[in-house]
Formats: sequence, C-alpha cells, structure tokens
Amino acid sequence: MNEEFYISLIGEAFDGYTEATLDDRLVYVRHINIRDQRYLHKYYDRYKNIALSKGVESKEEREERVIKDGIWTHEEDQKIASLEFEIENLKKTIKGLFLPSQKEDTRKRLNEVREELADLLTKRQEVIGSTADDYATSRSNDEMLRFCLFKDSGFTENLYTEREFAELEMWQIARINDVQASMTERLSETSLQEAVLRPFFSIYLSLCENPCDFFGKPIVDLSVYQLKTALFGRMFFNIFQNTEDVPDNIRDNPEKLLAFAENQRNKDSKAGAGGLRDDASASVVFGATKEDMQTLDLGGGANVSLREEAAKHGGKLNMQQMMRLAGEDV
Repeated sequence: MNEEFYISLIGEAFDGYTEATLDDRLVYVRHINIRDQRYLHKYYDRYKNIALSKGVESKEEREERVIKDGIWTHEEDQKIASLEFEIENLKKTIKGLFLPSQKEDTRKRLNEVREELADLLTKRQEVIGSTADDYATSRSNDEMLRFCLFKDSGFTENLYTEREFAELEMWQIARINDVQASMTERLSETSLQEAVLRPFFSIYLSLCENPCDFFGKPIVDLSVYQLKTALFGRMFFNIFQNTEDVPDNIRDNPEKLLAFAENQRNKDSKAGAGGLRDDASASVVFGATKEDMQTLDLGGGANVSLREEAAKHGGKLNMQQMMRLAGEDV
C-alpha cells in the first residue's frame, strides 16, 4: 500500500464515516460507536420474539432436542469446549515463549486446533439448523446496514426508511452487504496498525494517550475505528519508548515490531531470572536454532545454540565444554 492509502485510511477513521458508491450514487456509511450497540440489540430482541411467536425454536430448545434425538451428543459439545480451552492456552503459551522457533511450532499447533474446531462447529450448525436466534441475528444485521447508511455526511437522513428497506430485494441487500464488507476489510486492524506506524502519523503517536483529547469527543461518542486508531497509536508509542534498539527495518511492520518487543521482554525476564548472562562472552540458549539466535541477537559476544554445539560433539557436552560456551575460562 502507498502512503496516500494510509493517509486516506486515517482520515476516514477521523471523519467517522466511509464514502461509498451504491447503484451509481454516493452514500455515507457511518462508523458505529458503543451507543449504537444498544439500539441494535433492541432489534435483535424484537426479531427473536417475532420468530418465537411463530413457533421457531430457540437455540437452547433446538440443542436439547437434537441431543435427545441422538443426532448430537454431550461428548461432542465437550470436545468443542476442550478445543476452545486449548486454543486459549496455546495463545497464552505463545506470548510467554522466548524462542521464535518455539513460537512457530506452537502457532502451527494452534492453527491445527482451530481447523479441528471449525470443522466441528460447522457440523454442529448443520445438525442444529436455523433457530430463532439465527433469524434475529440476520435481521438485526440487516437493520445495522440500514441504520448506518445515510444520504449525507452529516447523518441527517438515512438512505432508506424502515419501510423502504423492508421492501428491498435480496440482491439489493446483498449489494449493501458488499459495501459494508468492503469498508470492514479496508479498515481492518492490520491496516490501521500499519497506518499509525507510517511516517506521517509519527507526530501524533505521543498524543494517543488520551483518546478524548485526541478526537475532542467523549469516549461514548468515539467510533470503533477511532478507538482502535488511538489504542494502536498508544501501544506502539509505548513500545518505542520502552524497548531499546528497535531495528529500523521493522519499525513500520506491526507484526515484527510486536514480536520484537515481546522477545525483548522475555529476554529481560530470562536474564533477570539468571537464564542469560550479560557478562558472558557467549549466550547459551537451550533448544535454540541458528535462526533463533540470529533473530534474538542476544549480544555480549557470540550467540551459541546448545543443540548445534552438542551435535558437533556427538550429541553430548561435558561440563568443561558447557562452561567454555558460557564464556568461562576453564
């Protein structure tokens, strides 16, 4: 992406709306804030009650019935809960790991578990089918589309009234959904993180500490994207302030910058616990690969992978060899 894209993206977040073209006319999609959530939840309750009054089962009722009929089992639900629990533990584990190679191995396992969970959830949804909850979600999502579409940037008049929107054909609603999806993709968290790390935004980073002052509005009036912009700005500013020797080639890369900051915190933690010695001429890290050592750049002389050094000596190291690797004269 070029600089103009990121400048436009930040401007979009600051304005609180996205301009889009729908059926050859310019429309304005207002970005929702926390107050809007209450309005949309009211529509969810309304449509769920309508579905229930028509005899459509709730999610809870349908789940009880498919289990009673033997189409689904409690064991399968427990498997879903177990996979969800494992995913959360793996995400926590990744944050606490020191070596990049260990992080990568754990991420692979995380992706495997996520795929297994997705397959099981898809199977479960196919068994349960549509419920009053699903109907309410679909209709309230449609209402959100209507609620956020305006004829003008001042948000004085919605593009459709409730009656007009109710009379739209499915293909017309699908077109509106495409506009919403395009906006969501454009203002993704990754794109916003990249934007606040661009040179043009650097003068604003230190001002992100207080979102209210930054945007000149109360928190409750800030859009989701405005809050995220301030949050990411504050997060990266803190990294630059508290992380030493950030390489220039990763200062505009959110993923690498976050990984570097995490590695530095883990390194400091290990060093404080006696895991790594600052005064040794070599840093020895158990289980580290050559790529790990290059990535970590532990300093203090040569970085040594114990795994690779042991391989040079038939898979074993005696005490004298280990002490030499740690920088001790023996």
